[in-house]
Amino acid sequence: MMFQGSENVKKNEHFANVIKSGGMCNAFTMFDGTVYYDVMPSSNLETALWLESDRMNSLNITEDNMANQKSVVIEEKKQVAENIPYGTTNQNIFKHVFKGSGYEIPIIGEVDDINSFTVEEAKEFHGKYYSPGNAVLMVSGDIDYDNAEMLVSKYFSDISKENNIIRKENVFSEMKEDTSMDVYENVQLPVLNLCYLIPGSGNIENYPLDYLCEIMASGKSSRLYRKLVYEKKLAKSIKMYPLTLQDAGVLIIKAMINPGSDIKEIENDIYSELESFVSKGMTDEEFEKVRNMLEFEFTAKHQKFENIAFETIMNFLYHNDVSRINREIDKYLSVTKQDVQSSVENFILNKKRFKLTYLPEQLKQ
Repeated sequence: MMFQGSENVKKNEHFANVIKSGGMCNAFTMFDGTVYYDVMPSSNLETALWLESDRMNSLNITEDNMANQKSVVIEEKKQVAENIPYGTTNQNIFKHVFKGSGYEIPIIGEVDDINSFTVEEAKEFHGKYYSPGNAVLMVSGDIDYDNAEMLVSKYFSDISKENNIIRKENVFSEMKEDTSMDVYENVQLPVLNLCYLIPGSGNIENYPLDYLCEIMASGKSSRLYRKLVYEKKLAKSIKMYPLTLQDAGVLIIKAMINPGSDIKEIENDIYSELESFVSKGMTDEEFEKVRNMLEFEFTAKHQKFENIAFETIMNFLYHNDVSRINREIDKYLSVTKQDVQSSVENFILNKKRFKLTYLPEQLKQ
């Protein structure tokens, strides 16, 4: 709807104005916020600010525009989740691991909710949430600071909207027992997901988990890859990774299983390897290799200006601290071998898990 026209910009003219100015624009939605961005030559900064202020201040929300966008969203839901193999994985994981919180509902929504959304509700939502009091505006690049500040004030200071938003606390409860879910779909290979609740973005306990993921199941030299893919040939691939949101996160161990392999054997091998990691620890070589890799990746990532800009936005949205980017690497480098070993006990071996398994339809009895 934000691209369907506003008071001074006709339908699809936001795209047209940006492209004519030598740039590109888009938007994406996360659980904790929505980001709109315009990438343009710095000489056209005023055009970008005018476009964004116009659609923040006013929006052309009509029945026709609404009906069209509902169709677009429902089709996107089919393309990215419902009609692709394993497409509902994250949806099913979040529904069980984040049960009772705002994160258990898919970002894109349910079809019934999308269809029932009214013009009046859309106007109310835009009026309530799309205001300077509920937004972060970031201008970055080859700009003149004083001129940029003047232009921001020119286009946004007069937008007057009440911002009486009361946010409900996202409450997360530890899983009290192991739970499982089997999904039979038109897939060729089974996929096993072992999922654990972890803290949200920026929590100091999450940094050792990044080391653990690299050592255990990241790349062909990792422990679980060597054991399950190379040696025992039970799995086609295996990886371990965290998904962190503002208020909580989930650690996922995912194995794509070869035909005929015993899923329970794979699960047992995973736990056996993790228990061995706790009892025997890691070598200095393993630890230093991961430490150097994380430092290199952090440095390389921040050589791209758009990555710095996005991370700065997230640091403000999540932590109200734009300078976190300058201290992040120190948190990685302060992790010890004992921290990594302890993370296995703290978040996996001593915690309940949600097991999600995707199976070929022909295996259903």
